[in-house]
Amino acid sequence: MAFTEMLLYMNKSSFALWGHVIVFAALFLESLPFVGAFIPGGTIILLFAGILSKWGFFTLWKVGIVAIAASITIDTFNYYLGRRVSRDFFHRCAGKLFVKKSVLERVGRAVHGHTGKALIVGRLNPVTRAIGPFIVGNERVSFAKFFLFNVIGGVLWVVMFLFLGYIFGAGLNGIEEMEHFVLWTTVAIVACFYGYYVIHSLRGGRNKCADDDL
Repeated sequence: MAFTEMLLYMNKSSFALWGHVIVFAALFLESLPFVGAFIPGGTIILLFAGILSKWGFFTLWKVGIVAIAASITIDTFNYYLGRRVSRDFFHRCAGKLFVKKSVLERVGRAVHGHTGKALIVGRLNPVTRAIGPFIVGNERVSFAKFFLFNVIGGVLWVVMFLFLGYIFGAGLNGIEEMEHFVLWTTVAIVACFYGYYVIHSLRGGRNKCADDDL
């Protein structure tokens, strides 16, 4: 990619400055409520940053702090945005937001008894990562409880994928191999996410039919 080559041939000090800005902005925008619901871009950005850290373009701990700050900041914004929107208005507009009302209701029920699961494990899923904090706020879960799991989830998510990229970066030689790795990793992540939703939908349909027969 021409853009990748342009970045990698920049002066490393300039790259470090603008690279951190790009990582923060990309993670922030990708996790805006509903905008990045079906695009696992955040995970790819972290893998990419980890690879570049191994190649000396980033300092791993510095880009990690930037990514964690972005992750925690956007989810806190999502939480407060959710608190300001009424439940009735939110559910009426679910279809316009490209998210099924049933998904919102299921996540809404889950956040009360399983707030940690929704915010920590949910980060691995681009859908729940984008709408989870918003729904937690909309369900009026306390800020202290939300923020604790928000920090834990943000740190674990960033560290896991940064180090994964860093480890794989040692075995990649050159821009072309890096692009192939990022491309096929993206394909694999998207396939897993959408495969899960297809299987879950099919199971839900069969269970509904069984209930109707009874």
